[in-house]
Amino acid sequence: MRLTASARLLAGLGALCGLLAGAVRGEVVAANVVVRVLERTGDALVEQALTYPAALPDVPTVKASTPLTVAFDAQTADGAPLQLDHAVLSLQHAETGAEVAFAAQRAKGGQYKASIPRKEFRRHLASAPGRYTLALVLGSFEHGGLVYELGAVDVAGKRAGPRRAALGPKLEIRHRFADPQRMPSAAVSLAFAGLVAAPLAGLAHVWARLGVNASNLKREAAGSAAFMALVAAYMALA
Repeated sequence: MRLTASARLLAGLGALCGLLAGAVRGEVVAANVVVRVLERTGDALVEQALTYPAALPDVPTVKASTPLTVAFDAQTADGAPLQLDHAVLSLQHAETGAEVAFAAQRAKGGQYKASIPRKEFRRHLASAPGRYTLALVLGSFEHGGLVYELGAVDVAGKRAGPRRAALGPKLEIRHRFADPQRMPSAAVSLAFAGLVAAPLAGLAHVWARLGVNASNLKREAAGSAAFMALVAAYMALA
């Protein structure tokens, strides 16, 4: 989980609120701190136990395929378990100063665990490789705050190239419309219309030779209408 505000500022704010309220009863202690770099199989490539204020003796390399995990117990100065109001794992880029923070979740047994999922690693860290300082930033409104510098890690990845400007002139869009379809000449169209009308002329000629009397159609209006409709339908289908 990426936090938009500075993690150290939130921890200091928690301690300040407690002081203003006159309710600070001790201090926050990070105990049983273990830093792990895990393989895909779950085996630990690096596993280092730390005691405050000791830091990592070496600089491990973290990749998307080897996620980083930090587990710890939160206690008061007298060793009593403590539930924090604010707990994050902070990574700050040594070159640019950019900071990314991941929330630490409290398990049922009371232990806190902060990890960097592969999806979040690719989203926030893979495009900005380099050395990062690692720190636990803990805060409690009743017991103050703690910033525990754990050391440094090297983040492997591919540096992102320059981004294209969102605003500005765009490339000209060149579009070519389809050429108009070639149509037949007027002579061909007239010839086709004549061929279509020729059967009508032939039918009228045959009826004339047979002596068809169109005036007799009035005697059987219904039958004549049906006959002419069938003739028209046949011609339409043909």
